Amino acid sequence: MDFKKLERADDEAIGAVEVAVVLDAAEVHRQLAEFYGAAGAACKLPSDAQWDDVDAAAARTMPPEDYREVRRDFVVNRAAGEALAALGIEPALTPRVRATAYPDAGEDFAFELSAVEKPALSLSSADPVEIETEDVRVTGELVDARIAELMEARAEFLPADPHPVVLGDVVSVDVATFLEGRPVPRLTGKSMVLELADGSMPESFVERLVGMDVGQTRTFDYEVSRPRALGDGDVECYTATVTVLGQLRKEVPALTDAWVAESIEGASTAAEFRAAVARGLEAEATLLNRDAHARLANIELEKRLQGVIPDAFYQASRDGLRRSLERELAGKGQTIDDYYEQERMNEEELSVQLLIKSGENLRQGFALEALFDARGMELAEDDLRLACEEAFGAGSYDPETLERTGRRRVVEDAAKRIAALNWLADTAVVKG
Repeated sequence: MDFKKLERADDEAIGAVEVAVVLDAAEVHRQLAEFYGAAGAACKLPSDAQWDDVDAAAARTMPPEDYREVRRDFVVNRAAGEALAALGIEPALTPRVRATAYPDAGEDFAFELSAVEKPALSLSSADPVEIETEDVRVTGELVDARIAELMEARAEFLPADPHPVVLGDVVSVDVATFLEGRPVPRLTGKSMVLELADGSMPESFVERLVGMDVGQTRTFDYEVSRPRALGDGDVECYTATVTVLGQLRKEVPALTDAWVAESIEGASTAAEFRAAVARGLEAEATLLNRDAHARLANIELEKRLQGVIPDAFYQASRDGLRRSLERELAGKGQTIDDYYEQERMNEEELSVQLLIKSGENLRQGFALEALFDARGMELAEDDLRLACEEAFGAGSYDPETLERTGRRRVVEDAAKRIAALNWLADTAVVKG
């Protein structure tokens, strides 16, 4: 691609590279010809269709202003990639483009772009790190507790004789809860089973149920202290309408050989069941300890990171966490306001959380990449496949697709971090 103007200016204050680009009229014509060829094919027009005919066909499928944006983006995206390559710039973040005009045949076209290159970072040492932690160990008491949980989960709730509700009862209720006139999904439901002694509901709520009869409906207000309350009066005021449907009795099965043989797949005696639970706990403990070692080792490695990370990376990391959270909520059919309600926080508190977490993620990730480079590690095909499938789903690894979509570097960086983190966890010196 021929550039009439291509100038680079480094903005050290923000760690960005500012690039001014001008395409002469002939180059603009060539790029628009490429666009009209692709657009004409999409509109099922002959390959020699006139540009005006392509414009008319496109106008039948989208608003004119959207079409102008698509045409401009086609030229800008191609030119931006060529411009960065010509200057030897490899952006670590998606470049930001500023274009105040639209490309027209017979005229020069100018735009600017801002790119952030990967910072030059290093470690003060690439040796194994020391961490302090107490590994989880499976004891007889832990096995007993897990078995109790499993038996509790298999408990049956059977009808019981009706009587006025007292603490310690198990009741079936319909509940509708509101906070400042808005429904609270986590505190609303039909035929909910409440154990009035297990802390499943706020104490101020349970107190209002005491004395209710089966079939009775009661509407009442109750207060709950905010999670980060500034004082005794910093509370949330809820309104609930509760109907007691019935009394229940909870029956936890006895752990016997006969019950195990009938209810537990893969075990025929209580002893076999206990051994299986112990094995499961050992596997969980191994994973927990491994994760703890990796997390703590990464924290220690981050302390060795040397160099300056441009602010643009922190902003991109925070925005990425926010988008990830919103996608996760959307998958559950929830909004960010629902999240605030569930977590009992506000926009400002979430912003602070994201700022802290994104900074940690960013620095720890760069530290892992620096470790990978410092120790001369190499990636195998399986490393790339694992990183790709973790990021984009099972079966997503295809080298040609990664190259075509520009995702290869993202996958390579992720694979480097995984490989470095595994080495870091394997070699960490554990004290505790």
